[in-house]
Amino acid sequence: MTLLNKIILTTLAAGAILVVAILPAEYGIDPTGLGSTLGLVEMGKAEMGKAEQSVSEHTQQESAARFNTQDLTLSFNIGDYDPTAERINESVQGLIHLEDTPFKSETFDIDIEDYGEIEHKFIMPADSTFVYSWKVLNHKGEGVYYDFHGHPSSQDAMQYPDGFEMAYSRGEGIKQSGAFTTPFAGYHGFYFMNIEEGPITVRVTISGYWKEHKEMFRAIDGKVITKVPF
Repeated sequence: MTLLNKIILTTLAAGAILVVAILPAEYGIDPTGLGSTLGLVEMGKAEMGKAEQSVSEHTQQESAARFNTQDLTLSFNIGDYDPTAERINESVQGLIHLEDTPFKSETFDIDIEDYGEIEHKFIMPADSTFVYSWKVLNHKGEGVYYDFHGHPSSQDAMQYPDGFEMAYSRGEGIKQSGAFTTPFAGYHGFYFMNIEEGPITVRVTISGYWKEHKEMFRAIDGKVITKVPF
């Protein structure tokens, strides 16, 4: 037998083994039907099932190792902000303050008489936030003198210097918008003095967290009309 004939016979034998045995046993492919007769197809399915299960278990283990839940646990409000950090695994003090309830939104009008002044305060715990806008609806001139400030309640006043209050913003104008976070628990809000000629209306729109809000003081031409104790 020549070398060429040996090569041809060897190739044909290898092909026959591939079709009859390897394909049914390894991949469940049985073009001749002999694989099913010899039980090789069922053997192949069983082996493929084991392989798939092994791959699935390995993938789950790899995912668990990569996304270890302990690595994702955050300790709230204990870290300092580091702008050079590549990754922050802890929340940063002051950037988030969780609340138990959804935020509130409200719009209300404050009517101020000619030569009038009012003070409207929001009662809030420390580290609470609201965003706000106010504007004079019917201004004809400079609008109002405003003073956005806060002070503690009478119950907490002993913890602070006598007459303590903190100013946040003051000036003259017809509108202002901003965001505010309370530095301490107490009464925080707006004082408006009408510097127009004739009565005006200030519309306040606010969203955020507060316990309640109310008018604390009102005077007309220096005469006190309303004064609520803190």
